[in-house]
Amino acid sequence: MKAHKILALIFVIALPVLSSAQFVTVSGNKFLVDGKEIIMNGANTPWNKWNDFGGNYISSWWDAEFQKIKAAGGNSTRIWISCNGEVGLMISADGTVTGATTAFWSNLDDMFRLAQKNKIYIKATLISFDHFKNSHTNYQRWRNMVLSDEKVTSFVDNYAVPFVNRYKDNPYLWAIDVCNEIEWVNQDAAMGNIAWNRLQYLVARVASGVHENSKVLVTLGSAAIKWNSDKYEGNFWSDAKLKAQYNKDNARLDFYSPHYYGWVVKWFGNFALNKTPADYGINDRPCVIGENPAKGVYNDGANPTLEVPASQMFIGAYNKGWKGVMPWTSNGVDANGTLKDFESGLQAFKTAHPELVDPK
Repeated sequence: MKAHKILALIFVIALPVLSSAQFVTVSGNKFLVDGKEIIMNGANTPWNKWNDFGGNYISSWWDAEFQKIKAAGGNSTRIWISCNGEVGLMISADGTVTGATTAFWSNLDDMFRLAQKNKIYIKATLISFDHFKNSHTNYQRWRNMVLSDEKVTSFVDNYAVPFVNRYKDNPYLWAIDVCNEIEWVNQDAAMGNIAWNRLQYLVARVASGVHENSKVLVTLGSAAIKWNSDKYEGNFWSDAKLKAQYNKDNARLDFYSPHYYGWVVKWFGNFALNKTPADYGINDRPCVIGENPAKGVYNDGANPTLEVPASQMFIGAYNKGWKGVMPWTSNGVDANGTLKDFESGLQAFKTAHPELVDPK
């Protein structure tokens, strides 16, 4: 066999090995890449233009944003795939999800290509509490969906599963985040005050569907630790609670990712200062801070008080056993800050633990 053919054969054989080595897996309460621990030194980049995918998606903007996060020392970000259900996804009046538009998939194809190019792990948030909010045109359709087993099945079969099957071979699809802060759909009348068991059924069905079709991890961006810990109102997303609504062993979350704003810190503790996952009874799997202000860790008592500056919060969280921090946001969608506010923290952690940011 000629030398160039031998080299080509070696390349073809080696390529799948190199690719598969980048996938994030879970072992105990750690994330691993090719058997080595990785910490998600991350961000939130929820949207550039609200409802980007299938809407006003700008490829060059996403490429540049991923480059900025990487240059700052980051390795991951969280993106809202659908912001409120008005663009991209197709849902009937009775709540049946029938699929997504060609533009939706085309935009996502490009975004995941860019994520892989820039080596940024994506936590993909499928929907948000916004879908159920009465300020949006189709809110009743989404409420109809979650209130019916049949319609939830259409959401799984025609959105969640096609999504994960389309991108599961891309190692930079790190995880599916079923819904952003789904607890508000129960708590807020403007979102329907929908019963916990219906929300748990949705989460369980999506988790099971993803696990049946891929090795992609599943989580839920919980609005506060009080809904993620039996030491407070209860862990509504525990294996037992989800399996009670959909009786399959794979109807479970691979890791927890609660959100921490000042009111949470005030009542339930500071993840970068005095609270570990074990303190909340959730250390049986990895735990990531899914959102917190980009400007640092605040205690919103009578007046907001900065308890841990952004420059120290990544190392602080790691020292308390958390497996990553994803500040809100890299691109400044509101007053919580931008990448400029927390890039010193990303860099500080990468300098201290380069092998945990890039195990390869």
